Amino acid sequence: MKKITLLTFLLIGSLVFSQELVTNGDFETGMADPWFGNAANVVDQGGNFLNQANVMSANPGQPFLVNLSQNVDLTNGVTYEMSFDAFTDSATGSRTIVAGLGQNAAPFAALVETLTITSTLQTFTFQFTINYGDGVGDRVIFDMAEETGFIFIDNVSVTEVMTTCNNGVQDGDETGVDCGGSVCEPCITLPGVPAPTPPARDAASVFSIFSNAYTNQPNVVFGAFNVGTQDITNIQVDSDDVTQVTLIQPDPQFLLVDWGTIVDNTSMTHFHMDYWIDTNLTTGLIANPAWSNHVGDVGETSSFGLTNPVSTFGDWVSIDVPLSTFDFGNNSNNQQRDALRQFVLTLAGADTGSRTIFLDNIYLHNNTTLSTNEFEIAQIQAFPNPTKGSWEINSINRTIESIEVFDILGKNVLSLTPNATEVSIDASALITGIYLARVTSQEGTQTLRLVKN
Repeated sequence: MKKITLLTFLLIGSLVFSQELVTNGDFETGMADPWFGNAANVVDQGGNFLNQANVMSANPGQPFLVNLSQNVDLTNGVTYEMSFDAFTDSATGSRTIVAGLGQNAAPFAALVETLTITSTLQTFTFQFTINYGDGVGDRVIFDMAEETGFIFIDNVSVTEVMTTCNNGVQDGDETGVDCGGSVCEPCITLPGVPAPTPPARDAASVFSIFSNAYTNQPNVVFGAFNVGTQDITNIQVDSDDVTQVTLIQPDPQFLLVDWGTIVDNTSMTHFHMDYWIDTNLTTGLIANPAWSNHVGDVGETSSFGLTNPVSTFGDWVSIDVPLSTFDFGNNSNNQQRDALRQFVLTLAGADTGSRTIFLDNIYLHNNTTLSTNEFEIAQIQAFPNPTKGSWEINSINRTIESIEVFDILGKNVLSLTPNATEVSIDASALITGIYLARVTSQEGTQTLRLVKN
């Protein structure tokens, strides 16, 4: 078992604690469950139930051979406080035990303390910040085989340490709930409008791994590697599903999307992806998409990627390019895609801290020609753009039912219901900047990027 020793420290300031994660920590059920291990042995000591173990043979260097554990659910990067009462009998006098938090399966990484107990009951309190990832489940650990003698354990508790950055309220000098200010991570600004709606392509002409517009490949799993912390979640922006990806340390960082089987996509000729990033985190930021081919499904045999420097922030960016333009990878000259298994997005730049990117409409297609209706929908235009006074919105033979204009923070600044093919939007009262207009007709919704000078 990997041993990492942490220093015990006192609580300071206004830290508060969340709900108890340990079940039956006081053993008052009179049974060990859900505790497990060969040291699980609940006894009644003068009306008080506790766990009693007696090590008859010492095993130096192998304290885990006598163990008491309970599975708990912990999160990587979060700090937890563990406390418990422990003592030995007068005949033993004193002895050591190992206590902490760790993985409940291989490789059994753990954060532990080695402590000395005596015949006088002591309360021990430690704080551990989980740093071994979320790939394996967690447990509470008591390892006792290092020395012989009795060990009595009672009132075991594990709780998340709550601070101004994770207590669910806006306090301290935060600029948002649990974010911003001088201590917490910067706040994440969400896209104010959904990504542009994809055209209605025939199902046979699209291989989709994430989009509301098409049928996605089954069993798609989003993950990451080469990151200290990851937060990948599905959110909704105006009823449209969007994947929010936050990756923290080191650099570069990789989002990995796997659908569990190889798929022949030789007929697909083009790649599409929509992404949205709030702020220019660093000069030289890239978001490079790539596809991984696995002939025989025994690992990557080739890959092909696209160099994609990020220059637009606070707005949706649509990439729609021929696969022939992809310019790097492993044996990538012919963009082999007869056994595609994974999609990889690389985020990199000078800043190696936290990066958040929003993704939508990730798919391959064979560039099927748009229908007449789809072409006309796509012809909704704004001019002049940029403007100092007003934008004229024009649609070819399509009635514009509504227009909603949002600033880059997602605030609705204008709403119109013209029911006309030509609409004028007065921009004179708007400040200089970038705006997004969501234009809706019976045939669908289109998002336009508007610039006010």
